[in-house]
Amino acid sequence: MSLGNGKRSANREKRRELEEKLSSEPEVLKERKLIREEVKRRLVNGLQTHPLEYDAIFNYEKANLNKDFDLLSLLFHRMFFYRLNEKLSGLTCDHTLRLSNQILTQMQLERGKINEILDVFKKNGGHCDCEVLYKVESQLIGN
Repeated sequence: MSLGNGKRSANREKRRELEEKLSSEPEVLKERKLIREEVKRRLVNGLQTHPLEYDAIFNYEKANLNKDFDLLSLLFHRMFFYRLNEKLSGLTCDHTLRLSNQILTQMQLERGKINEILDVFKKNGGHCDCEVLYKVESQLIGN
């Protein structure tokens, strides 16, 4: 038993629409070199050119509960927390905001803005680099 021409055309059209939708979604970067380039591009210039797996852990509803949402979500999307985690992964926290300060400087922010961000970290429980990850970033990710 065969499908009528109308049904075959409708199925072809649905298949074409699905293929277009899937092909229009940019592929998540997998190669380390490309990921590093994307992280650097976002960190310094704030330009997102490709999605990363890291982007998927951002929880908009959870993050929106924080009154510093705009600033913290900007830092998340500019890869600040990702970079801090990278830097801390091979070190023991020295219980300062030294690495956070370094990364914010790499982001080419003005001293006044850096101090404002560090104050927001402290207000949200991030009194040192490891606490910035555990207490501040955790307010933006997960369930």
